[in-house]
Parts: sequence; structure tokens; C-alpha cells
Amino acid sequence: MISRRVGAEPTALESHWKTTSMTAPPDDPHPPLRSPRATKPILVGSSADRFEGLVEPRTRLDNLRMLHLDVGRKVVEVADGHVFMPDLIVMAMLQRSYGVVDALIDAVDSYNMHAAAPLLRLQLDTLFRASYLAACPDADDLARRLLAGEEFQGMTDSAGKKLTDARLQRLARANHEWAIAVYRQTSGWVHFSVSHMRATTQVGAENDFFMGIPLRPTVLPESLWLEVYGAASQATEEIVDYALEWASRKGLPPGETREINW
Repeated sequence: MISRRVGAEPTALESHWKTTSMTAPPDDPHPPLRSPRATKPILVGSSADRFEGLVEPRTRLDNLRMLHLDVGRKVVEVADGHVFMPDLIVMAMLQRSYGVVDALIDAVDSYNMHAAAPLLRLQLDTLFRASYLAACPDADDLARRLLAGEEFQGMTDSAGKKLTDARLQRLARANHEWAIAVYRQTSGWVHFSVSHMRATTQVGAENDFFMGIPLRPTVLPESLWLEVYGAASQATEEIVDYALEWASRKGLPPGETREINW
């Protein structure tokens, strides 16, 4: 149900909902693969089974995955359950973030850097957009334009500059400089490069070399997987913080905030 925002045109949000084909799905008779609140077990042969040092950061990220459910609930429950235009962006970001984290853990478990690195980059992409949303002078208009099918890169910021990926990174630099460096580092795995060739082929003694499919568990060091988990957790925590920041001021007069209790 869409509740009307106090002070806004009574049917504005409803009309946007109807004209963007955002209809509720039918009831699903099939059970989920697993409960979203269920801990992802460490399977025999997985990276966390092989490298004991991955257990703690994997658990941290898995806990963040489950935290999305509680944060999303807080976002929709505050302000007496009324839904505001920015809610549609924030909840979409949380759903995307949950999906990325869920898949990234599975990718690292199976030593799949070809999937893990692009997934990490997607999480950073969400972080940069969450940062922009938090500072956007008219979040309602941003939501309407996104619902109408516009993309960030087709919009301009308050300085009149196109909101390209590079521009969003520059705008986020003050609060997320660490993420920009990581985003660039993942490029070697997102776009086909020497990173893929080195992961596929290794030189042995004398003239011997090895090539194999899939990526062998012994090729990439534990330290690289630790970096992936560390960056993914930090990005996810900061995305969650933006969602909670929105929940703390949603529906309140400018400058006022509420305490978010768990």
C-alpha cells in the first residue's frame, strides 16, 4: 500500500507507481531456496574451509547480509509507515546490496574471482549512488526521473555536470576515498585483461606451464580474498548507514531527526 505524503499532491506517488508497471507479483507457492535470515554455512572445500583466516570476515559479511532485512524494515516502518519517493530508491539499493553480498559470498566460497570482483564493483557502484542521494537537493525529483526510466549518466548535478560514473566517484571522494581506489583495482577483473590470463596460466619449472578451467583454488592467495571481504564489508556498512540516515529523518521537518531503535 502507498501512503500519501503529508504536504504532497495526494495522488503523485500512486500515479508514478501505476505508470511504471510496478505491480505486485502473485503469491509464490514455492518455498525459498533458503531463508534470507539463515546463516550461510561454510561448506567443506570452500575458501573459508581452506583458509581459516577467512572465517571471521566471511561471518561479518554474512551478518551484514542478514542486517539488510532489519534495516529495510526500519526504513518502511518509520513515519507511521508512510512511503516517500526516496524510499523507492533506498529500498532498491538495499535489495541490490543484499543480492550482491549474497552472491559475493558464494563466489568467494568457490574461489570465483571472475564473479567476486565484478560483484564488489557493483557494491561500490551502489555506494557512490547512495552518497549522491544523501546529498541530492531534490531526492523526490531524482526518484521520479529514475522511475521514468532515466539513468544517472543522463542527468546533471547542481553544477551542471553529467552524473557519469567518474563524476559520482568524484562527488563521493570526500567520504569514500578508499572506495575509489578499490573500484579502479577491480577493473582488471571486470574488463578482460592480463589478470584473467595470469589466473588461467602459470609458469612452472623450466619450460613447463599450467592452464586450467576453472580457476584453481591454489592460484590466488588468501590475502586477496581477505581484501575482497574487507572492501565488501566496508562498502556494505556504509550503504546501510545511508539507509539508516534516511530513516532517521524521513517525514520530519528539515534539520530534525529521530533515534532509530533496534
